[in-house]
Amino acid sequence: MAAPAAADMGGPRAGEDDTQFDVLILGAGPAGAAAAITLRRFTGLRVALVERRQFDPFRPGETVSPALFALTDYLGIERAGFEQRHLQSYAHAAAWGGADLVVRDFLFNGQGSGLHLDRMAFDSMLLEQAGQLGAVVLQPAELLALTPGTRWTVALRHGERRRELSAAYVIDCSGRNSVMVRQQRCPVLQTDRMVGVYAYYQAAQDQEREQRTLVETTENGWFYLAPLPGRRTALAFMTDADTLRTLDLLDPGQWHRHALASRHIGALVRQLPAPQAFRQYPIHSRVARLPANAAWTAAGDAAASFDPVSSLGIGHALSSGIHAARVAHAHVERGGGLGEGYRQALLDHFQSYVTTRRDLYANEQRWPGSGFWQRRLSEGRERAAA
Repeated sequence: MAAPAAADMGGPRAGEDDTQFDVLILGAGPAGAAAAITLRRFTGLRVALVERRQFDPFRPGETVSPALFALTDYLGIERAGFEQRHLQSYAHAAAWGGADLVVRDFLFNGQGSGLHLDRMAFDSMLLEQAGQLGAVVLQPAELLALTPGTRWTVALRHGERRRELSAAYVIDCSGRNSVMVRQQRCPVLQTDRMVGVYAYYQAAQDQEREQRTLVETTENGWFYLAPLPGRRTALAFMTDADTLRTLDLLDPGQWHRHALASRHIGALVRQLPAPQAFRQYPIHSRVARLPANAAWTAAGDAAASFDPVSSLGIGHALSSGIHAARVAHAHVERGGGLGEGYRQALLDHFQSYVTTRRDLYANEQRWPGSGFWQRRLSEGRERAAA
């Protein structure tokens, strides 16, 4: 599902300047869209979203728990329509700390089932909501320069046209590119060098699929598999950058052999055809020490990113986008007031996550000589003591 053209997404009303905005958001993924929706739904501020490219149909972030619905409800997205676009997720199965699978069924959590997402449809749905509420969406648009001053001056190339915008406040939702975080030389704490290698498969029409996630640890990392809408399947291996090179896992043949060597994942891979797409993503954990009262902040992966085992990605993107929007509104209307609380909440959340991640990885003791598993425990101890 392609994102609507910029001309279809909101736009200035009669008599409004199409270059002057209260808040400019860099990045139109879940964090940026959530920030734009919040600002347009609950304030009168003028908002522009700048996204550098069209959405990729092959993106990580495939499964969400039912806890996400509280956030989408806040953003005014009807649950029934949302669920129709995606695939129900009924359980989570893991061989972590032992060879046998342990299954957790969502039926007994009191919140109902989760969802396996079509990420392009999910991101486009959020962006459509932002545009319908009056946010101006520029996609694809290349950021050429971002200059501070009494107001931010932003130079873009949108299609064949060079544009210059002005904004009182900027929210960096540019993902791990962290445009503003890097430009403003914001301190960043990074705890590891994890990467994820993803393969995306198209299942046959007559192939049965269980609507659940599957996680399985190995000596050098862990596999994750999830069914997707449209009879697609995502399979990822999470490891460290040096281990990725040592195992040569960017070679599709070597990747396939490594997957087949696992017990549970291997049994499913044998039933799958050659992958449609093969992707590598950085998935290291990091948090930025954002300013308390500047004319900018960050949300989503630009502010903090987490190990996929935590299942925090999409939920963090939406919640941090919502909170960053509140910080922006307070700054534009009152000159500040919420930035320090947001900054500290991110740091506290990240510290809590580090402790939880350490405890989770400590449950796997089968490979005491593995560099991957040793690092997970030592990183957790070092950060907890910092």
